[in-house]
Amino acid sequence: MKVVKLNGTRVKPGTVTAIGFFDGVHSAHKQLINKTIELANEKNLEKALITFDVHPKSILFDLEYQYLTPLERKIEIFKEFDLDCIYVIEFTKEKSSLNPLDFIETYLKDIDTIVCGFDFKFGVRGSGNVKTLKNDNRFNTVVLKEVTYEGYKVGSTHIRDLLKSGQVDSVKEVLGDYYSVSGEVVHGAKKGRMIGYPTANVNTGDYLIPKRGVYVTLTKVKDVWHESMSSVGHNPTLNCSIDLSVESNIFNFDEDIYGEIIEIKFVKRLRDEVKFNSVEELIAKIDQDKVDSINIFKELKE
Repeated sequence: MKVVKLNGTRVKPGTVTAIGFFDGVHSAHKQLINKTIELANEKNLEKALITFDVHPKSILFDLEYQYLTPLERKIEIFKEFDLDCIYVIEFTKEKSSLNPLDFIETYLKDIDTIVCGFDFKFGVRGSGNVKTLKNDNRFNTVVLKEVTYEGYKVGSTHIRDLLKSGQVDSVKEVLGDYYSVSGEVVHGAKKGRMIGYPTANVNTGDYLIPKRGVYVTLTKVKDVWHESMSSVGHNPTLNCSIDLSVESNIFNFDEDIYGEIIEIKFVKRLRDEVKFNSVEELIAKIDQDKVDSINIFKELKE
């Protein structure tokens, strides 16, 4: 599979391609990708996908946007599908000013079929939509209907809302797996080691981080998954850090992994972040957190 950056060049002629931002690569996105592959196979054409390197808001409003799946992670997931090529539009303020017809002329006009969601928008201020695409007779446009789960539209916004409220176990059905973040293990204050609970402090970069609190997690180190519990917050009892930290205590693990890239899957939220009156109270609560985590893992295996 090739990854091609679209710097003003069009997609290869005669391609069937999905298009979207695909943040989270959730179940509705996967339906869209699979439909693209199905149509391309029927026509014996190349199957591709077009996405963007950053969210338009990060450029238009100079925001530090947080992603469910930053570009590198999205590409990893895309590679699990039978696609021939991933096209990446590197978004800039100049490209944001393209009107819908110029966007089509620049990127899409020679393709065979474009597959998108019912609410796909493009061009300056999102002024282009599926009707704009359907009105262009140079290519076919296939629009997938809204996908719902438990009464909610399956979409990145709903997933974000669930994560921000700590409902990490509720996103598994629409993501196809637990929500996860990846990053390099960096040096922290090392206070956890002093109380018998050493943690891997992870630089999570542009990932959206779930609500502050303590979570049952799975942590992957060197391609091996380990049961763990992780805290998201500011460590108010021990050092009250200004920056939000994500730290994983990996069960039955004692290796030096500074500098390693690890992945943390959020299985279930245990509790809020709390400032305890003493270190002893904190340790007692962490002891209970570990017992609760182990019991949850036992339940999941049954």
